[in-house]
Amino acid sequence: MIKRPDEINEIVRKFDKAGWDVICAGQCITGSVMGEEALDWDLYTECPQDKIREMFPDGEVIGKRTTRLDYTEFVESQHINEADHFEGVVADLITLEGPIEEQLAIYDFTCEATGEHSNGSAVDPYGGRKDMKQRLLKPVGDIDAKIKKHPELVWKVLRYVGLYGFDLNREIYNAIQSNRELATIVDKEIILNEFTTAMTGNYAGKFLKMLKGLDLLEAIIGPDGKSSLPREKKDYDKLSDNIDRTKKIPIRRLGLFYLVFDKNYHKALHYLPQEEESLDYLEDAKRLCPKLHFCRNDEALKDFISKFGWGKYNFYDKLLKAQNIVFELDNQQQVARDAIIKLILQQKQPIFVEDMVIDADDIIEAGITDDPDRAEYLLELLLTPVHRDMENNQRDKLLKYARAFNKSRLRRTFRDVTWLR
Repeated sequence: MIKRPDEINEIVRKFDKAGWDVICAGQCITGSVMGEEALDWDLYTECPQDKIREMFPDGEVIGKRTTRLDYTEFVESQHINEADHFEGVVADLITLEGPIEEQLAIYDFTCEATGEHSNGSAVDPYGGRKDMKQRLLKPVGDIDAKIKKHPELVWKVLRYVGLYGFDLNREIYNAIQSNRELATIVDKEIILNEFTTAMTGNYAGKFLKMLKGLDLLEAIIGPDGKSSLPREKKDYDKLSDNIDRTKKIPIRRLGLFYLVFDKNYHKALHYLPQEEESLDYLEDAKRLCPKLHFCRNDEALKDFISKFGWGKYNFYDKLLKAQNIVFELDNQQQVARDAIIKLILQQKQPIFVEDMVIDADDIIEAGITDDPDRAEYLLELLLTPVHRDMENNQRDKLLKYARAFNKSRLRRTFRDVTWLR
């Protein structure tokens, strides 16, 4: 018997009390059997829709035979290193027309074409439970004809691979091969959604290997994203082998993926319509990950954080750590960076302009300049001596530096140089 969420159990109890059987079927069964929390639930019953709508007056009528109950809540991440997600379930209450076995025939795969009655007894006309146990994806009906009509089905297949580690039976594999060109011209939003979902599954590595084996990589990165560099091919294979060892954070795994395409990184990244916030972080990853990697003292780290913010520091720091895992790199630099950051935080060392004991008004009041924009500019320059030594974060010292920077272009230009006597 599958584990049902509380909301689904409450729906089933209402039907039971009214004397109607309910059969859960479809992808909710697949997810539950495979150990995942299913979001979408198809509930079939012989109860007429008018009675269903009396029982569930808040339901949304989405067809003659279907009422939808939406118990979901969108949880927006507080940080880029966390994943946005939905909590709760969506339940479609569907009135049967004919036997449940006929209804199950509409599903694409045997793992979906299985159901479970209210009392826990199974309906499994296609042997879907056995196929799930063997992690084998098998079709219901003519899969080649289905893909020709709905080529986005190819990406659903690959999503199942990434989420649950399914192998493809020969019929599905051949159908994808013969319809490969159709799969590459599916709407890019659909491809991105299925790609991201598969990349955050427990079997993302297997998904990447199958993506390459089926010659569908071009649909993700575009024809201009591919490169013939042997190192990129080697890195892709390494990523496929080890990505499952990293945390399932969508943008972090996408960063690991796109950074493999070193030569044509930006062309690969921009082929699919990434979300604006994700694109902001991923666009800079090629430049800022190496920059952060070579921040080997507190001054360099504070300078990085002041320029790009804690959000980007945390993202690129964790992306570098994930790269160390994937490519089995030495983590000494990572350990050193963590130790430096810990000390900076413990000592409450000033990092941002706002952390300094003076502001632009103080520079104007000291008579250094009467131009507000110039004062703000000088204030930004003062971060250099403050980052070098937190003891410089004193009013008299900072105003002295501000006077020097204001008078001398040379002092401004070489402010980050430590002169040896």
